[in-house]
Amino acid sequence: MKLLVLRHDVAEPREGAASRDADAKRALTPKGKKRAEKSARGIARLLEDGVDVLASSPFRRARETADALAHALDDVEVTEVDALEPDRAPADIALWLNALDGADQVAIVGHEPSLSQLVTWLVSGLSTPWLALGKGGACQLELPEPVAPGQARLVWLLEPKQLRRLG
Repeated sequence: MKLLVLRHDVAEPREGAASRDADAKRALTPKGKKRAEKSARGIARLLEDGVDVLASSPFRRARETADALAHALDDVEVTEVDALEPDRAPADIALWLNALDGADQVAIVGHEPSLSQLVTWLVSGLSTPWLALGKGGACQLELPEPVAPGQARLVWLLEPKQLRRLG
């Protein structure tokens, strides 16, 4: 399985979003929406065969980023997955990935530091991240089946500016 990992783009400030519910409602800024659309076009060029599954955190900023990617990928359906919420354990996402049957290319959209922890855990088995995805940054992994820590291979890692240049 190939896994695209995408961090949401620039969102509204955290001030005034002290509660988890308020944080979940934070939207992308107008600049973040434009950047997400351009990055999505770049990702679509990299993923020539599209995706079998596109999943997003249910938090608004991640969903808006996923919607931009869905549009660039010919309006593929977006599924909201609770395991992609902020501060979820990598094992929660691995459990969800292992439940997917026959998906060759999966894309997920979520938050930091959870995504960097996930990538590090999948590649090395370590829990302390050795990379950081910028807002709108992405990487692609090749995963064995079943998905397990320390077994993935990092295929590419691109900064947000690099993705936007492709779009």
